[in-house]
Amino acid sequence: MKRNLLLLFLLLVVAVSNAQNYFDQEVMDISEMPSAAERVDSYFQYAVYIYHEGESGDELNPYVTSVWLADERWGNVRRVCITNPKAEGQWQRMAGSNDAVAVPLDMIAVAEQAYLFPGDVSKVVVEGCPDGRNIWTYIIDPFNHTAMQFPTTEGVFEKNWEDKEIVLSSYGYYEEGGRYTFKRAYNADGKFLRFVGDKEPE
Repeated sequence: MKRNLLLLFLLLVVAVSNAQNYFDQEVMDISEMPSAAERVDSYFQYAVYIYHEGESGDELNPYVTSVWLADERWGNVRRVCITNPKAEGQWQRMAGSNDAVAVPLDMIAVAEQAYLFPGDVSKVVVEGCPDGRNIWTYIIDPFNHTAMQFPTTEGVFEKNWEDKEIVLSSYGYYEEGGRYTFKRAYNADGKFLRFVGDKEPE
């Protein structure tokens, strides 16, 4: 009985320690984040910030942008990514698949918007329109230094905290002509879950 109580106590200590040190790896004090960074999304003590590092020289994708993930309760922050305007979309690799595909963390083309992933605040969704036509959407795990691009073209439609998923919108073309919109749900691992609703003519 005493052994079980001791084990339970140790597990509780580890759990509390993990929660308090959520940002322990490769973290900075929040004061080290650029003061002009814009707070764009939050959930309890966690927040995402975007900062324009400078101009890119690209007319369609004019800024080099950094994204930051902060634990405001403990005053910690880590840089999620810095965009690379020369990064190419993974459209060929994504053709015929509904799942997101892995991309190098230094190949995030754009970050005009950023969101905490619903139900998993360790992951950040970033997106923007670097080609003047399609919204490129990525999910980034700054703790494991991984990123994926979703095979979608119209960005985040809905964040569902209850189901811990996001719904992304895309467009397609009817064989007889004309364009339609359709939606897909994804989990925090970039896996396709299901289609949401019916095709909607534009």
